[in-house]
Amino acid sequence: MTFRQRIKTIIGDDVYIRLEKEADAEVSLALKMPLKDQYEQDKYYRTRFLIPLLIPECELFEQKALKISPADIVNILFRCKMLFAVTTEDEYRRRVGAVSLVDEYNFAVPWTKKSQGVDSLIGEYLDRLEGFQEERTLIAAINSFHIDSAAQQTFFDQLFQKLEFPFSCYLEEDKLIDKHKIFEPGLRKYEIKDAKNFFCSPSLGFTTLGSSTYCEWYASAWLRTLLGLFKISGFLTPGQIEFGQSGVEIIAPTSPVFLGTHSVGCYCWDEDKKESWEKIPDGCLWRSFGYRGISKMWLDTRTFNGIEKFLLDNKKVFELLKNPWDKQYLNDVSPTLDILSSATQIPDLGAKVLLIYCCLEHLFVPKNIVTDNKKYIVGGINALKSDLLEWFNRLYKLRCDYAHKGFIQRDEEVLGLVMESVRNVMKLLIAKLYNP
Repeated sequence: MTFRQRIKTIIGDDVYIRLEKEADAEVSLALKMPLKDQYEQDKYYRTRFLIPLLIPECELFEQKALKISPADIVNILFRCKMLFAVTTEDEYRRRVGAVSLVDEYNFAVPWTKKSQGVDSLIGEYLDRLEGFQEERTLIAAINSFHIDSAAQQTFFDQLFQKLEFPFSCYLEEDKLIDKHKIFEPGLRKYEIKDAKNFFCSPSLGFTTLGSSTYCEWYASAWLRTLLGLFKISGFLTPGQIEFGQSGVEIIAPTSPVFLGTHSVGCYCWDEDKKESWEKIPDGCLWRSFGYRGISKMWLDTRTFNGIEKFLLDNKKVFELLKNPWDKQYLNDVSPTLDILSSATQIPDLGAKVLLIYCCLEHLFVPKNIVTDNKKYIVGGINALKSDLLEWFNRLYKLRCDYAHKGFIQRDEEVLGLVMESVRNVMKLLIAKLYNP
């Protein structure tokens, strides 16, 4: 049985037909594109971002242990069908478009294949998918934390061992060259500058097996979750409180890259347009304690134990990532961590309170409900952790004070309540995961 036949057997004819319809829609859109722009310059088609359209299929593929993405199949069908929908090689090249996130270099169908029948060609390229699965490590650069690479490398190595998930860390300069020799043997010389560029150091990675599209989305979910938890734990475990410390990089995040490709992540300025599960892993680890004061995260011997305990206590979040297309992850975990990590970084104290309250609305208020939100939150907390109702009343009063006055008095009591609230939101999230 060929890989194409196995795929169709595993996913079923209905799902395959659904993917084929998306490919046909892509062909139709590409054929409608004018070949010249208003300045008479050549135009190249850009394929749609398909993943949001294929979430049920992504979940099914994960459940069936297919280490490929539905977008891989749509992309192959699109390229093969387009070959027979145009009359010239130049038109084909422009209507197929440039390489995108849902592409593999080995899937680029050459014009000379036009002599084959379309069905035979689709079968050949779908069979290639099986051989294109390999182990890949996606790495995300991190910044804006106090660096002591030797101690931090040991901390990350031990933490990832306890978590028992395939995360990796590339921090300690003394070890980077040795690692570079392993990953890229046979070079004439090995220098720390080249090693740091190779690993995008300082960086964190996650290793998985599959096609590159599959690996990118699967590993991104794990790295995004890990970095979100780090930001939250860094806020809750302060080694030293600073305000306005220099050296914080408030810039756009850079996209993750695959280890070994000598790629550098590009700046991504439009992440706020995306849903939380679509965002790239943001490696900026700076923190804020409110009133427009931001500083680097303290990641040292004073904070190691607290951060480790926080991640181990919230390991349930990672367990859900074994299928990152699970509705509970997409609807509860990813948005809550995104909002809560933003709350720990936003400089204004009142905005922190509003974002924390938004987390509670997200967890407990049904979609499209716009009134009586407090009633749903109280009901949810009462069902999961009734002992937190007294805390919620204090938070709600603070939220109302900010809404009515436009400011929050910054004092130790308020700062303590904000930190307590971040912890309690995480407790409620974990409780909801155990009691869906």
